[in-house]
Formats: sequence, structure tokens, C-alpha cells
Amino acid sequence: MSKVKNNDSAELKAVGTIYSALKPLDQPVQLRALRYAAEMLGLNLAVPTNKNSSSEDARADTDESASAPSTPALPTEAASDDVDGINAVALKWMKRSGLDSKILGSLFSLGIDEIDLVAKSVPGKNKKERMRNVVLLKGIAAYLGSGVARVSYEQLKEACLHYDAYDGANFASYLKSFAAEVGGTKESGFTLTARGLTAATDLIKQMLA
Repeated sequence: MSKVKNNDSAELKAVGTIYSALKPLDQPVQLRALRYAAEMLGLNLAVPTNKNSSSEDARADTDESASAPSTPALPTEAASDDVDGINAVALKWMKRSGLDSKILGSLFSLGIDEIDLVAKSVPGKNKKERMRNVVLLKGIAAYLGSGVARVSYEQLKEACLHYDAYDGANFASYLKSFAAEVGGTKESGFTLTARGLTAATDLIKQMLA
């Protein structure tokens, strides 16, 4: 019985935390944040509906899409059939962002067992800016392969060294300054937040433009 109460308490606390974080945001932003969080956790938010409610749900989805601000997408070719190695969650993100595997192939090693960042260079005026961009892009590389935008400390350090974005004296402090876009620890790895995923999407579009 006590275990049930503890579970209920933890659930209520989680709901309260989520509510407090989302309350100040605009509704479209709230919806995007919930979707990103669900995708990062591997959850399916779809709720089964009966035939009588299907038409109403379809209208609601249409209304929501019309009210949400659209993100300008790059001109793309028809979606490529070559999506081997890309996680289903990431495929949804690609479709939503107006990106396909042919376009992303110039930045990431698609079609292999472990998708990685292979861009020739990473933008940034200094090491801090380049490090932030490396974090975002490495997170997307992991997202494409596993559906979770998480990168280990070792992988991040190696990439920063490769792209001249590693500052050993300030590495930890730089990571803390990126807290709104990436969270985690050296032991657990670093995961993009919903804001980080949005920032990474914008960065990729800028690089491809």
C-alpha cells in the first residue's frame, strides 16, 4: 500500500514540475516541448480513439497545425527511400523539420551502424561557439541513430578536438553555460533538451543553406 502511495506522490510531483516549467510558455511551445520530451523518452503519446471521435480528433489536429507557427524549411527533394540506420523517432523529426537523408548525408554518416558527425567544419567564431555547435551536432548524430540525443563525454571531447573546439581549461564551465540546451554529467553523458533539439535543427539548416 505504501508503495502505491509513494508512486502516486512521485507522479504528482512530476506533474507539478512539468506544469510549472510549461505554464509561462506559449501554447505552441508547450506542445513542442511535450512532444520532444516524449520522443527523448521513447513514449507514444497517441491515445486510441473510437470511430465516433476520430473525425473530431482529426479536426483538432488540423486546428492545432494551423495555429502553430511554421518553421521555414529548406527546399528539399522528395524524401529519400534510403533511411537505413535512422531511428523512427528521428525520421519523424526529419519530416517535421523539412529535412531528408540526402540533405543530412553531407553532415552525418548515414547508412552505417553508428551514425556520426562528418561535416568538414563546424561554424563558430571561437572555441566556445564551436564547442556549442559540436555538442548540438553530435547530439543529432546520436538522435538519428538511436532516437535519443545523447553523447558520451569521450565522444564529445574527441569531436571537439577534431573541430578545434576543445578548451581544456574551460571545457566544464562551457558545458554549464549550455545548460538550457544540453544536460547531463561526465559519467552519464550529455543529452540535448527540447530547446537544444530546436537549436540544433536551426543550426543544421543554417549550415545547409
